[in-house]
Amino acid sequence: MPVPLRNALFRVIAALFLVAGGLAGCRCGPAPPAERPVNQPSLRLVLLSSVAGALEPCGCVKDMLGGVDHAAAYLRAQGETPSLVLGAGPMLFMDPRLPEDRAAQDRWKAEALIQSFRDLGLRAWAPGMNDFALAPRELFALAGKDPVLLAGNLRVDATPLARTALYTVGNVRVGVAGVSRPALAGDPPPGVHVGDPVEALRVAVRELSEQGAALRVALVSLPRGEALRVAELVPDFHVMLVGKPVDQGEANDPVIPPTTVGRTLVVQAPNHLQAFYTVDLFVRDGKFEFANADTASDERARLERRAAELTRRIATAEKLEGARKEDLDARRRDLAGLRAQINALRAPAAPPEGSYYKAALVEVREKHGSDPKVAARLSEYYRRVNEHNRVAFRDRKPPPVPEGKSGFVGAEQCATCHYDEHAFWSKTRHASAYEALAHQHKEFNLDCVSCHVTGYGEPGGSTVTFVEGLKGVQCEVCHGPGSRHIENPADAARITRTPPVTLCGPKCHHVPHVKPDWDVHAAWKHIIGPGHGG
Repeated sequence: MPVPLRNALFRVIAALFLVAGGLAGCRCGPAPPAERPVNQPSLRLVLLSSVAGALEPCGCVKDMLGGVDHAAAYLRAQGETPSLVLGAGPMLFMDPRLPEDRAAQDRWKAEALIQSFRDLGLRAWAPGMNDFALAPRELFALAGKDPVLLAGNLRVDATPLARTALYTVGNVRVGVAGVSRPALAGDPPPGVHVGDPVEALRVAVRELSEQGAALRVALVSLPRGEALRVAELVPDFHVMLVGKPVDQGEANDPVIPPTTVGRTLVVQAPNHLQAFYTVDLFVRDGKFEFANADTASDERARLERRAAELTRRIATAEKLEGARKEDLDARRRDLAGLRAQINALRAPAAPPEGSYYKAALVEVREKHGSDPKVAARLSEYYRRVNEHNRVAFRDRKPPPVPEGKSGFVGAEQCATCHYDEHAFWSKTRHASAYEALAHQHKEFNLDCVSCHVTGYGEPGGSTVTFVEGLKGVQCEVCHGPGSRHIENPADAARITRTPPVTLCGPKCHHVPHVKPDWDVHAAWKHIIGPGHGG
């Protein structure tokens, strides 16, 4: 045989061996994901619940929980871990209905939020009742196609919402399904038909399996009890994110630790973006059965809650007159014991074999920094609202003063007789409360102004724009309107000479405007001075 022909024959035979070897090593079905280094997760889920229109926290103390710009900065700094950001529950509005006088402001806030959610990387969410404060057509136009509204059991008029979405995160195909039960006083939003969430999720499981999803995540906007029952009835999801079906008001919810129902990890983050959960998934050998690497997480969370409560009790007792030293010392020993137990529950180590997950609560704090793009958007939102409300409310005046009652006169009138008291007050943060808003273009913002002026909405007081002489937290916030007191200072019944310490809480200094452990008795020393008991 000629040499060229023999060499060509050898090349053909070698190629056939290579093909046969490749076929022998082939596995049926999709290839397993390439494994990352042992200390790096294969992927990370970032899970938000019931943001409910919270752009940033509102309060007068430092490092409050929340802030979409802080959340964006944190996520941007997390390196190259492949991540998928998902949500459940109301995301766009604080309340399920928009008051007429603030509809424009709240719509613009929703626009700023949806754009900021995209900067966070939010890909899908199961909507709640509050999201339907907008007419469905407006909601769909605002959300667009990204993030996806997932609620397979909802029909709007005759159109069903998306049931599933499929994402490739790192090397893992992640299938996401959503269901929701939006309702207020038992009634769904107009034009929205609510179907069975269990059946919708069962159909979604079949769809995701056909699409080759290796990891399945359910987003459920349901009451928590119903969500846990759904997890039992549809045990085919690796992770279930729970959001509230409806939220109302500015109250912040407490932390709910993750739990497992069967093989499903159930997570519900605190509302108003106080915090979110991350779930790091470590896939080994292509197996999608996950063990919990942190078996002590529930016990540690329980001990941390006890320690936080005991810390607050000790701080309160230390300020009380007559507190017994031996009782305080005993409580401090109890607290030291709790902290020792917490420290003993060390960070979990990876199990020796098999796939596993680590769930962690990430509090949204100022220390994470501020994402410049999101911060610029928030600033533009506040400027837009300010300019609109300056015009829209320019003719709104306070109610008239009833006959025989007092109206507000402003701190400058009080200073005529109470010079020392006014001089002290003028150096406090109360005196500059209005300027603090103006520096941020928030002085006409309906979310802010009422706690930064005197006599807001009261007869003879102030309104959104009618604030001349009543800027800041002045004398009459505590002592009441003073017009009749000026006419006859000797009549003690015409003014509140000694306001109760508890005055501060109900009006402005309540959670979430202050931290849960804020104590009015500790703050009181900052507002008393000459003529004020100091």
